[in-house]
Amino acid sequence: MKSLNVGMDAYNIALEKVGARPHEPEEIKRFFGQAANKIFMKLLEDEDKAKEAFEAYLEFSKSFLDRIHPHEGIVELITNLKDSGARLGVVTGRHSRDLDLLFSKDNFGRHFEVMICDDYLTQHKPHPEGLWTAAAKMNLRPHQCIYIGDAVMDMQAANAAGMIAVAALWDDWANEEDMKIESPALLARTPGEIWNWLKL
Repeated sequence: MKSLNVGMDAYNIALEKVGARPHEPEEIKRFFGQAANKIFMKLLEDEDKAKEAFEAYLEFSKSFLDRIHPHEGIVELITNLKDSGARLGVVTGRHSRDLDLLFSKDNFGRHFEVMICDDYLTQHKPHPEGLWTAAAKMNLRPHQCIYIGDAVMDMQAANAAGMIAVAALWDDWANEEDMKIESPALLARTPGEIWNWLKL
């Protein structure tokens, strides 16, 4: 989903609501891989304020849903994968309440057999716990799985889990040079490139 710019707005509105200064995207992104409630705790170092900020973040995110859309080509990729018999899951650093909100638009969660969120886990990405958990729930071995991600920690988690890593470069925030270092099997600039690669 094309949601990162909206997410940054929601983070900063929530931070301002609890009296904190707005943060630059890089200040927030360095904690990605873990859920927003934990990120607010890192930023604020105050449990009560972090809880208040997280609730505000969810509330503002709800009001921003009309600004969130799938990236071009994603729906087609998902359709092609499901039609081919592929099984789909999500492993995300988002909190389950955050993901439920995001996927409530167009019932997007219906596409996925399992959805593993940060609050289900003891370790966040780049630790592979979430990827292993998803594979186990689907009765798959890690080497049978392809993990697609748009961040370095996604590539690191896939490699650590023993899965095939695919770098999604179509988001404006994706850093191709950084992800190349992790040697993904594919650097995909569009979702369609993944489907074409899988058909080879």
